[in-house]
Amino acid sequence: MKYILSIVLIMSVHTFADDKYVVCSERTIKDLTKCVNDYIDKGYEPKSGLHGFAREKGTPFWFQALMKK
Repeated sequence: MKYILSIVLIMSVHTFADDKYVVCSERTIKDLTKCVNDYIDKGYEPKSGLHGFAREKGTPFWFQALMKK
C-alpha cells in the first residue's frame, strides 16, 4: 500500500513528458472536483474510480487519474 501511495503522490507532482497521464490529488472532494473538471476542460477523461484513504483518524486524501483523449 505504501508503495502504491508513493507512486500516486509522485505522479500527482510530476506528469509524463507528453502529459498524457495526470493525477489530481486533494484533501477535499470540492478541490478534487475542481482539479478533475479543469483537466476535463483540457481534453482529459477520468480513467479510474475515485480513490481515497485516511490514516488513523486523519483527514481523507482523495485522488483521481486522468488520461488525454
